[in-house]
Amino acid sequence: MHAGECDKGHARILWQVVATSTSARSGTGGELSAGELAVTRQLLIHGPATRGDLGDRLNLSYASMSRLARSLIGGGIASEDLEPPSAVGRPRQILTAVPGARHVVGCKLTSDTAYAVVCDMFGEVSATARAALPAAVDGVVPVEATAKIVAQLATRLGRKVPSLDGIGVTVGGVVVDRTVVQEGTFLGWSDVDLGTPLRERTGLPVIVANDVAALAREQLWFGAGRTHSTFGIITVGAGLGFGVVREGVAVEQLIDNGHLLAHAPIDTRGPRCSLGHPGCVAAYLNREDVEAQASAAAGHPVTFDDLVRARASGDPAATERLNGAARALGHLIVTFAGALQTTCIVLAGEDLAAFTDSAPLNEVIDDRLRPGPAESQRCTLDIVTTPLTFTDWARGAAVTGIQNALGAH
Repeated sequence: MHAGECDKGHARILWQVVATSTSARSGTGGELSAGELAVTRQLLIHGPATRGDLGDRLNLSYASMSRLARSLIGGGIASEDLEPPSAVGRPRQILTAVPGARHVVGCKLTSDTAYAVVCDMFGEVSATARAALPAAVDGVVPVEATAKIVAQLATRLGRKVPSLDGIGVTVGGVVVDRTVVQEGTFLGWSDVDLGTPLRERTGLPVIVANDVAALAREQLWFGAGRTHSTFGIITVGAGLGFGVVREGVAVEQLIDNGHLLAHAPIDTRGPRCSLGHPGCVAAYLNREDVEAQASAAAGHPVTFDDLVRARASGDPAATERLNGAARALGHLIVTFAGALQTTCIVLAGEDLAAFTDSAPLNEVIDDRLRPGPAESQRCTLDIVTTPLTFTDWARGAAVTGIQNALGAH
């Protein structure tokens, strides 16, 4: 979905493509104080600033801001330099976050592979690694062996940076207490404590999170959160995923793991999902459901990628199936935005490319945003798209680890 504006009728849709990459120890020796964290967060999200500007934003006195600045500078979290001299006035002192103040390994676990990256405090990836997970036994991937592999990846990547300050691990599923995978379908896990064995093996702070929740935290600091305090995330790939940031806070655990949105009705005359719902969101967008429907219609196995290729070659059945998915995604986007009362939705995931420049999707969004004849309010929706690789998913885990290491709980 290319950068540009679509202004039809009374609704303007702004499509913005965002790249998945973004452009030491503190005085406390580990996690930052609340004040230090607030200043650091401002510097990471909004860039360099003067002490006065930061004090105004955070409602801090000059004395308090000076004390925090000294602490952050002394701890290596920030540096302070004079801005380039200008023709008018005296040069100001500018406070800047130091990228190398923290380094964290992020690891995304799939059903068979661990994808890992090491990032600095700005979320910049400096090295990557991957390793196969042990084969599942009776449908369950061995936990201790998985922890060992993640620890080995962290050790390998840790050698590429001056110091390692934490580990972030993400999985598809439900995570509680930032350490226990309560439900990890792809791994066959139920109530699995992954954080504790990792902490014991590495001696580092470890946070375990849902992969989409981690993406929400990454977007909060280095993406949509720079311009929107409330936004939603929809991921379209191996499964449907949802993330929420509300008033500057990432929601770590949804009440339903996204079930209610995933099975919201679109067209009761449409195909059924695996749970038997006629024409729900999942029936149109969940990859397994789409592939099952296409395979049944064709009489042989058909993958999602097969459908995309068939549409490109002019196959009418594949075109209509993917058009239906695009329309469902359009309804999902505006419904989610309305429920959150936000003007920003982030779209991500491996299957997102199938809906690039989709006319059916744009038509649905435009129709849903158009006000009635007696309504004067004009709705604008910013839809930010971030096609993801597994390295990008691992980066989300790393950014979550950075926030955890800094004390952003």
